[in-house]
Amino acid sequence: MEAAAVAVTPRRGAGLARWAALGGALYTVLFVIGTILLYSGAPDSSSAPAKVIAWASKSGNRDQVHVGWILLGLSLFFLLWFVAVLRRAVIAVDGDGLLSSAVGIGGSVYIAVSFAAVGLNDGIRTMNDDTFQHRVYPELVHAADDASYVMHATGAAALGAMIIATSLAFMWGGVWKNWAGWLGVVVGILAIFALIFFTTFPFLVWMLVVSLVIFLRPARYGLPGAATG
Repeated sequence: MEAAAVAVTPRRGAGLARWAALGGALYTVLFVIGTILLYSGAPDSSSAPAKVIAWASKSGNRDQVHVGWILLGLSLFFLLWFVAVLRRAVIAVDGDGLLSSAVGIGGSVYIAVSFAAVGLNDGIRTMNDDTFQHRVYPELVHAADDASYVMHATGAAALGAMIIATSLAFMWGGVWKNWAGWLGVVVGILAIFALIFFTTFPFLVWMLVVSLVIFLRPARYGLPGAATG
């Protein structure tokens, strides 16, 4: 019985590792949808306080923010699994060295900071659910938007380190062509400047593509194929 259990467990783990590679693709899709729901229709920070109050006072709008928060939280949950797979794939070519450590640490820091940013945004923007007379504080809503945005952009610097380390490891290990490796390095550098909103798109595309490529060609990245039986 014990021998059979030992034989089955690695095979199941192999299938899990391959499917976990799709975590990057799921993160990308859920991140985009969640961000849209979090901010769609909401007044921007330069809007008049009365406009912010009117929007946040509607329970449907607060529910929309909650759904966005949930989807963004799920996106980060799936990203955690992708980072674990990515680190394992880098270890296959780099060993337990500097680059694999940068992948694990960089991805973990980004996820932790992003979890905090999303929670802060949702908590403050919907706090009038349980304030006296459901009062909305426009200044706090503005602060929540700015703080969560800056937190996410700051955490993206750690994500940039993850992308750069991954790209260098795969390029130097012969897994990627040189042009693909250097393109990844550029994407990682752009992620460091995620305070400029449009630099977010390159690392989302990178995450989506790498996730799908690892899932489709697991053996090339040191991962076993899908489990059978």
